[in-house]
Amino acid sequence: MDPTSRNVLAVAAHADDEVLGAGGTLAEHVHAGDRVHVLVLSAGATSRPDQNRDAVRTHRTDCVRRVAALYGAEAEIADFPDNGFDTVPRLRITQTVEDAVRRWQPHIVYTHSPADLSLDHRITAEATAAATRPQPGCPVNTVLAWEVRSATEWGTGTPFRPTWFQSLTPQALIVKEEALKVYSSELRPWPHTRSAKALWAAAQLRGAQIGCEAAEAFEVVRHTVTALG
Repeated sequence: MDPTSRNVLAVAAHADDEVLGAGGTLAEHVHAGDRVHVLVLSAGATSRPDQNRDAVRTHRTDCVRRVAALYGAEAEIADFPDNGFDTVPRLRITQTVEDAVRRWQPHIVYTHSPADLSLDHRITAEATAAATRPQPGCPVNTVLAWEVRSATEWGTGTPFRPTWFQSLTPQALIVKEEALKVYSSELRPWPHTRSAKALWAAAQLRGAQIGCEAAEAFEVVRHTVTALG
């Protein structure tokens, strides 16, 4: 095992959020030799009463597993109610993230922005911030919040203001594209903000902001420096 490799954890509210928010960045981590782990808090479909919920959950669970295999990542899926995180004790969600941190010992954690319109996303952001508090023994040095098309840009509170950018190689974009194909049932036709065309345009925009072809952008929730030089 490469002693310079890092453990990376992506905490997603729903199946597909990890790819929408950091799919290219996770591919860059894998290319760098880092170990990637994914925690998805809900693969359910309680917000879609017109669909067979069991079938949707089975499909989404399968998608999470397939995407994790694409990245060579470990994945865990919790069973919190889709669009109903506010109906369960907040402590349960925080403890689920804490268990993942304890088990996988991540150095870097990616999750949602508290700026999102989705309440599930905001609760996930808060739970992750609580679960990664910089207490003695906590392995986490960096917590970054991603943006999710159709949630982050529609928020009504403090807007998403990225200060951390990850440039994406063509290879990383290919991996993200393949992962999005797995989640194709969650995408929408153009000109929806969560269409494949809009997602590519967003990557180009973030790239242009830092002078490269494509990038993903993040807010810094916490970054701890233990030594200089």
